[in-house]
Amino acid sequence: MTARWSILGGSAAGGAHVRAGVSGQDAYAVHEVDGTLLLVTADGAGSRRCAATGASLVVTLAVEMLVPLLRDRPPTCAAAWSGWLDVVGDRLFRRFRRAARAVARAVGGIEPEDLATTVTVVVARPPWVAVLAVGDGLVVVRAADGTLDLLLAPPGGADRQPGATTLLPNVRAGRQARRLVARLPDLTGLAVCTDGLDSLLVEYDGSRPREPGAAAFAQLFTLVEAADTDPSALVRLLNGRRVGALTDDDRTLLLAVPR
Repeated sequence: MTARWSILGGSAAGGAHVRAGVSGQDAYAVHEVDGTLLLVTADGAGSRRCAATGASLVVTLAVEMLVPLLRDRPPTCAAAWSGWLDVVGDRLFRRFRRAARAVARAVGGIEPEDLATTVTVVVARPPWVAVLAVGDGLVVVRAADGTLDLLLAPPGGADRQPGATTLLPNVRAGRQARRLVARLPDLTGLAVCTDGLDSLLVEYDGSRPREPGAAAFAQLFTLVEAADTDPSALVRLLNGRRVGALTDDDRTLLLAVPR
């Protein structure tokens, strides 16, 4: 089937990791299955020894589990999507806990919690967008008139306390996972990012990005819509001085627009 989405994705290590000579601790994946878009991001906890492994692991597990499910008949109403998210979340979190324990046993000298990570899963099949999230990922949507909405904001909004994010594989994280379903018939853009790019949304009211975030995301959506955009342009932007001046954290951004 012809692809129904134009997509750009990229990740860059934060300044602290670059200076220490280590790779970033974010991971992401993008898949399109018969017109249904799957976007997954994860942000390994910087204070944990195997955070990068945890982020990569949860993204891999999400793709392995969800791609086959998306080949089946997708839900067609809000209630069905909500129930689908409940099932997907329970399965994914259980699989990650088992996998984290297996890694800890195989490596030795570490605990499953050393693989601590966030995860944000977004499934878009217009007019429906379904989100499953543990931690402080962000999801921004654009309407046909250019209006931007912060579909998923960090828990606690702008007043959240540093280090307060609940992470997998903690059982409590699964119980506190955020699940939301939105019907967006005029969806024209979708952005998913880790909290390293929260600085693009320094000021927001809990539902809509304000300046400078609104202008930044408007430009980013234009980038993915341009027919001649170099696929590596987003990575260069994330590694650039302008973004680096806003955040010292790892940053991952996925952009998608329906064709």
